[in-house]
Amino acid sequence: MGFLDRFMKKKTEAAGKQGNAPGGAEPGRPDRRAPVEQEESRPGAQGPKTDEYTPGGSPVYRYEDHREEGFQPPVDVGVYAKLVEEHFSQLFPGRGHFVYHEMISDRVHVDVHILRPTEEQNFYVLYTTGMSDLPMTLPEGLENREELKYAELFLFLPGSWNVGEEYVSAKDLPYESYWPINMLKFLARFPHEYHTWLGFGHTMPNGPDYAPMCGGVGFGGVVLDWLGKEYGRVENPEGHDVMLYYVIPAYKQEIEYKLKYGMEGLSKRFSEGELPLVLDIHRPNLCADFTEILD
Repeated sequence: MGFLDRFMKKKTEAAGKQGNAPGGAEPGRPDRRAPVEQEESRPGAQGPKTDEYTPGGSPVYRYEDHREEGFQPPVDVGVYAKLVEEHFSQLFPGRGHFVYHEMISDRVHVDVHILRPTEEQNFYVLYTTGMSDLPMTLPEGLENREELKYAELFLFLPGSWNVGEEYVSAKDLPYESYWPINMLKFLARFPHEYHTWLGFGHTMPNGPDYAPMCGGVGFGGVVLDWLGKEYGRVENPEGHDVMLYYVIPAYKQEIEYKLKYGMEGLSKRFSEGELPLVLDIHRPNLCADFTEILD
Protein backbone atom coordinates (compact mmCIF):
# COMPACT_ATOMS: atom_id res chain seq x y z
CA MET A 1 0.00 0.00 0.00
CA GLY A 2 1.42 3.39 -1.00
CA PHE A 3 1.27 6.69 0.84
CA LEU A 4 -1.72 8.02 -1.12
CA ASP A 5 -3.74 4.88 -0.34
CA ARG A 6 -2.94 5.11 3.36
CA PHE A 7 -3.77 8.82 3.43
CA MET A 8 -7.18 8.21 1.86
CA LYS A 9 -7.86 5.38 4.32
CA LYS A 10 -7.08 7.62 7.29
CA LYS A 11 -9.26 10.44 5.98
CA THR A 12 -12.13 8.05 5.52
CA GLU A 13 -11.74 6.72 9.05
CA ALA A 14 -11.61 10.23 10.44
CA ALA A 15 -14.71 11.33 8.42
CA GLY A 16 18.45 22.98 0.82
CA LYS A 17 20.96 22.60 -0.26
CA GLN A 18 23.74 25.14 0.52
CA GLY A 19 24.36 28.34 -1.43
CA ASN A 20 21.46 29.85 -3.37
CA ALA A 21 19.22 26.81 -2.90
CA PRO A 22 17.60 26.04 0.46
CA GLY A 23 18.22 22.94 2.48
CA GLY A 24 15.58 20.41 2.12
CA ALA A 25 11.49 15.48 3.21
CA GLU A 26 8.12 14.55 1.20
CA PRO A 27 3.97 13.70 0.98
CA GLY A 28 1.09 12.49 3.90
CA ARG A 29 1.24 8.98 5.26
CA PRO A 30 3.81 6.79 3.54
CA ASP A 31 4.11 3.05 3.76
CA ARG A 32 6.26 2.85 6.87
CA ARG A 33 8.70 0.50 5.20
CA ALA A 34 9.36 3.09 2.53
CA PRO A 35 12.39 5.34 3.00
CA VAL A 36 12.07 9.09 3.09
CA GLU A 37 15.38 10.44 1.84
CA GLN A 38 16.49 13.95 2.71
CA GLU A 39 19.19 16.15 1.22
CA GLU A 40 21.95 18.12 2.94
CA SER A 41 20.99 17.32 6.54
CA ARG A 42 22.31 15.46 9.56
CA PRO A 43 20.07 13.92 12.22
CA GLY A 44 19.98 15.35 15.72
CA ALA A 45 18.35 15.03 19.10
CA GLN A 46 15.46 17.33 18.31
CA GLY A 47 14.86 16.32 14.72
CA PRO A 48 14.68 13.15 12.62
CA LYS A 49 17.42 10.58 13.31
CA THR A 50 19.13 7.99 11.14
CA ASP A 51 22.32 6.00 10.71
CA GLU A 52 21.46 5.18 7.10
CA TYR A 53 22.73 7.14 4.11
CA THR A 54 22.31 6.88 0.36
CA PRO A 55 25.28 6.26 -1.96
CA GLY A 56 25.09 9.99 -2.70
CA GLY A 57 25.57 10.80 0.99
CA SER A 58 22.04 11.91 1.90
CA PRO A 59 20.42 10.60 5.09
CA VAL A 60 17.50 8.17 4.80
CA TYR A 61 14.66 8.35 7.32
CA ARG A 62 12.26 5.47 7.94
CA TYR A 63 9.11 5.58 10.04
CA GLU A 64 8.49 1.97 11.10
CA ASP A 65 8.47 3.02 14.76
CA HIS A 66 6.21 6.03 14.32
CA ARG A 67 3.76 6.24 17.21
CA GLU A 68 0.22 7.38 16.49
CA GLU A 69 -0.57 10.45 18.55
CA GLY A 70 -4.28 10.65 17.86
CA PHE A 71 -6.31 13.38 16.23
CA GLN A 72 -5.10 16.89 17.03
CA PRO A 73 -7.21 19.81 15.77
CA PRO A 74 -5.22 22.82 14.53
CA VAL A 75 -4.50 25.62 16.98
CA ASP A 76 -3.83 28.31 14.37
CA VAL A 77 -5.31 28.41 10.86
CA GLY A 78 -4.14 30.45 7.88
CA VAL A 79 -1.22 32.14 9.62
CA TYR A 80 0.56 32.98 6.35
CA ALA A 81 -2.29 32.22 3.93
CA LYS A 82 -2.83 35.83 2.88
CA LEU A 83 0.86 36.38 2.17
CA VAL A 84 1.07 33.18 0.13
CA GLU A 85 -2.08 34.06 -1.83
CA GLU A 86 -0.76 37.53 -2.62
CA HIS A 87 2.56 36.07 -3.73
CA PHE A 88 0.99 33.66 -6.22
CA SER A 89 -1.41 36.34 -7.44
CA GLN A 90 1.58 38.53 -8.27
CA LEU A 91 3.42 35.69 -9.99
CA PHE A 92 0.36 34.66 -12.01
CA PRO A 93 -1.86 37.76 -12.37
CA GLY A 94 -5.28 37.90 -13.98
CA ARG A 95 -6.33 34.35 -13.14
CA GLY A 96 -9.56 33.06 -11.68
CA HIS A 97 -9.08 31.56 -8.23
CA PHE A 98 -10.92 29.09 -6.05
CA VAL A 99 -10.00 26.99 -3.04
CA TYR A 100 -10.61 23.44 -1.93
CA HIS A 101 -11.10 23.99 1.78
CA GLU A 102 -10.33 21.12 4.12
CA MET A 103 -13.34 20.03 6.18
CA ILE A 104 -11.52 17.85 8.75
CA SER A 105 -8.00 18.88 9.72
CA ASP A 106 -5.40 17.06 11.80
CA ARG A 107 -2.62 19.29 13.18
CA VAL A 108 -2.76 21.79 10.32
CA HIS A 109 -5.62 23.00 8.13
CA VAL A 110 -4.40 22.38 4.57
CA ASP A 111 -6.24 24.10 1.72
CA VAL A 112 -5.39 23.62 -1.96
CA HIS A 113 -5.73 26.73 -4.11
CA ILE A 114 -6.49 26.58 -7.83
CA LEU A 115 -5.47 29.36 -10.22
CA ARG A 116 -7.22 28.94 -13.56
CA PRO A 117 -5.44 28.97 -16.95
CA THR A 118 -5.23 32.06 -19.12
CA GLU A 119 -5.10 32.31 -22.89
CA GLU A 120 -1.37 33.05 -22.73
CA GLN A 121 -0.57 30.44 -20.06
CA ASN A 122 -2.79 27.41 -20.55
CA PHE A 123 -2.10 25.63 -17.29
CA TYR A 124 -3.47 25.51 -13.75
CA VAL A 125 -1.40 26.56 -10.75
CA LEU A 126 -2.07 24.53 -7.60
CA TYR A 127 -0.57 25.54 -4.26
CA THR A 128 -1.12 24.82 -0.58
CA THR A 129 -1.73 27.03 2.43
CA GLY A 130 -1.70 25.77 6.00
CA MET A 131 1.47 23.73 5.90
CA SER A 132 3.29 26.84 7.14
CA ASP A 133 0.94 27.29 10.11
CA LEU A 134 3.44 25.27 12.16
CA PRO A 135 7.24 25.13 11.98
CA MET A 136 8.76 21.90 10.70
CA THR A 137 11.25 19.96 12.85
CA LEU A 138 14.77 20.42 11.50
CA PRO A 139 17.69 18.09 12.27
CA GLU A 140 20.79 19.03 14.20
CA GLY A 141 22.98 21.37 12.23
CA LEU A 142 19.99 23.09 10.66
CA GLU A 143 17.89 23.72 13.75
CA ASN A 144 18.68 27.42 13.69
CA ARG A 145 17.79 27.89 10.02
CA GLU A 146 14.52 29.66 10.74
CA GLU A 147 13.88 30.30 7.04
CA LEU A 148 13.65 26.54 6.40
CA LYS A 149 11.04 25.81 9.07
CA TYR A 150 8.04 27.16 7.17
CA ALA A 151 7.01 25.94 3.72
CA GLU A 152 4.23 25.44 1.21
CA LEU A 153 4.02 23.35 -1.98
CA PHE A 154 2.95 23.92 -5.57
CA LEU A 155 2.71 22.32 -8.99
CA PHE A 156 1.29 23.00 -12.45
CA LEU A 157 -1.42 21.00 -14.26
CA PRO A 158 -2.31 21.24 -17.96
CA GLY A 159 -5.31 23.37 -18.94
CA SER A 160 -7.15 20.21 -20.02
CA TRP A 161 -6.98 18.70 -16.51
CA ASN A 162 -10.26 18.23 -14.66
CA VAL A 163 -9.71 20.17 -11.43
CA GLY A 164 -13.40 20.47 -10.59
CA GLU A 165 -15.29 23.61 -9.69
CA GLU A 166 -15.75 25.95 -6.77
CA TYR A 167 -18.25 24.84 -4.10
CA VAL A 168 -17.80 21.19 -5.11
CA SER A 169 -15.74 18.75 -3.01
CA ALA A 170 -12.44 17.77 -4.61
CA LYS A 171 -13.05 14.21 -3.45
CA ASP A 172 -16.01 14.04 -5.85
CA LEU A 173 -13.52 14.13 -8.72
CA PRO A 174 -12.52 10.84 -10.36
CA TYR A 175 -9.30 9.69 -8.78
CA GLU A 176 -7.35 10.07 -12.02
CA SER A 177 -8.06 13.80 -11.66
CA TYR A 178 -7.89 14.06 -7.86
CA TRP A 179 -4.55 12.40 -7.11
CA PRO A 180 -2.34 15.53 -7.52
CA ILE A 181 -4.58 17.40 -5.05
CA ASN A 182 -4.45 14.47 -2.64
CA MET A 183 -0.68 14.31 -3.03
CA LEU A 184 -0.28 17.99 -2.11
CA LYS A 185 -2.46 17.57 0.99
CA PHE A 186 -0.50 14.49 2.07
CA LEU A 187 2.87 16.16 1.63
CA ALA A 188 1.79 19.31 3.46
CA ARG A 189 0.73 17.39 6.58
CA PHE A 190 3.55 14.85 6.59
CA PRO A 191 6.29 16.85 8.39
CA HIS A 192 3.95 17.83 11.20
CA GLU A 193 2.60 14.33 11.76
CA TYR A 194 6.05 12.74 11.70
CA HIS A 195 8.03 15.54 13.41
CA THR A 196 10.35 15.96 10.43
CA TRP A 197 10.71 18.36 7.52
CA LEU A 198 10.42 18.79 3.77
CA GLY A 199 12.75 20.69 1.52
CA PHE A 200 14.84 20.94 -1.61
CA GLY A 201 16.00 17.61 -3.05
CA HIS A 202 13.90 15.39 -0.82
CA THR A 203 12.41 12.26 -2.38
CA MET A 204 9.69 9.83 -1.31
CA PRO A 205 8.68 6.60 -3.03
CA ASN A 206 5.01 5.60 -3.00
CA GLY A 207 5.63 2.56 -0.84
CA PRO A 208 8.58 0.13 -0.99
CA ASP A 209 7.65 -1.00 -4.50
CA TYR A 210 7.10 2.48 -5.95
CA ALA A 211 3.40 1.88 -6.52
CA PRO A 212 1.87 4.01 -9.31
CA MET A 213 0.27 7.22 -8.06
CA CYS A 214 -2.83 6.29 -10.00
CA GLY A 215 -3.87 3.67 -12.53
CA GLY A 216 -2.33 4.45 -15.88
CA VAL A 217 0.30 6.74 -14.33
CA GLY A 218 3.90 5.54 -14.19
CA PHE A 219 5.12 7.87 -11.45
CA GLY A 220 6.02 5.99 -8.27
CA GLY A 221 6.99 8.84 -5.97
CA VAL A 222 7.99 12.50 -5.82
CA VAL A 223 10.98 14.81 -5.82
CA LEU A 224 10.91 18.31 -4.33
CA ASP A 225 12.67 21.07 -6.23
CA TRP A 226 13.32 24.77 -5.61
CA LEU A 227 12.87 27.14 -8.54
CA GLY A 228 14.83 30.11 -7.25
CA LYS A 229 13.97 33.07 -5.04
CA GLU A 230 11.09 34.50 -7.09
CA TYR A 231 9.16 31.22 -7.22
CA GLY A 232 10.70 29.69 -4.14
CA ARG A 233 10.16 32.13 -1.27
CA VAL A 234 7.36 34.26 0.13
CA GLU A 235 9.01 37.18 1.87
CA ASN A 236 7.43 38.25 5.13
CA PRO A 237 8.57 41.67 6.40
CA GLU A 238 7.05 40.99 9.83
CA GLY A 239 8.55 37.58 10.56
CA HIS A 240 9.41 34.23 9.01
CA ASP A 241 9.65 33.85 5.25
CA VAL A 242 7.82 30.87 3.74
CA MET A 243 9.72 28.56 1.39
CA LEU A 244 7.90 27.24 -1.69
CA TYR A 245 8.80 23.81 -3.06
CA TYR A 246 7.85 22.56 -6.51
CA VAL A 247 6.52 19.00 -6.46
CA ILE A 248 7.70 16.71 -9.27
CA PRO A 249 5.92 13.35 -9.63
CA ALA A 250 8.77 11.05 -10.61
CA TYR A 251 9.56 7.55 -11.86
CA LYS A 252 11.31 4.96 -9.71
CA GLN A 253 14.55 5.19 -11.72
CA GLU A 254 14.60 8.99 -11.40
CA ILE A 255 14.27 8.79 -7.62
CA GLU A 256 16.94 6.09 -7.33
CA TYR A 257 19.24 8.04 -9.64
CA LYS A 258 18.91 10.94 -7.25
CA LEU A 259 19.73 8.66 -4.30
CA LYS A 260 22.93 7.58 -6.08
CA TYR A 261 24.08 10.85 -7.66
CA GLY A 262 22.35 13.54 -5.59
CA MET A 263 20.04 16.34 -6.66
CA GLU A 264 22.75 17.92 -8.78
CA GLY A 265 22.96 14.77 -10.87
CA LEU A 266 19.20 14.44 -11.22
CA SER A 267 18.80 18.13 -12.06
CA LYS A 268 21.28 17.66 -14.88
CA ARG A 269 19.23 14.75 -16.24
CA PHE A 270 16.04 16.81 -15.95
CA SER A 271 17.66 19.72 -17.76
CA GLU A 272 19.11 17.59 -20.55
CA GLY A 273 15.76 15.81 -20.99
CA GLU A 274 13.82 19.10 -20.89
CA LEU A 275 11.55 18.09 -18.02
CA PRO A 276 8.27 19.98 -18.52
CA LEU A 277 7.24 22.23 -15.64
CA VAL A 278 3.57 21.48 -16.37
CA LEU A 279 2.74 17.92 -15.33
CA ASP A 280 2.69 15.52 -18.26
CA ILE A 281 1.66 12.02 -17.20
CA HIS A 282 2.98 10.70 -20.52
CA ARG A 283 6.44 12.27 -20.29
CA PRO A 284 9.42 9.97 -20.80
CA ASN A 285 11.37 8.53 -17.89
CA LEU A 286 14.53 10.67 -17.92
CA CYS A 287 16.54 8.02 -16.06
CA ALA A 288 15.15 4.96 -17.83
CA ASP A 289 18.70 3.71 -18.45
CA PHE A 290 19.51 3.63 -14.71
CA THR A 291 19.51 -0.05 -13.74
CA GLU A 292 21.82 -0.12 -10.72
CA ILE A 293 20.58 -1.92 -7.62
CA LEU A 294 20.88 0.23 -4.51
CA ASP A 295 21.80 -1.48 -1.25
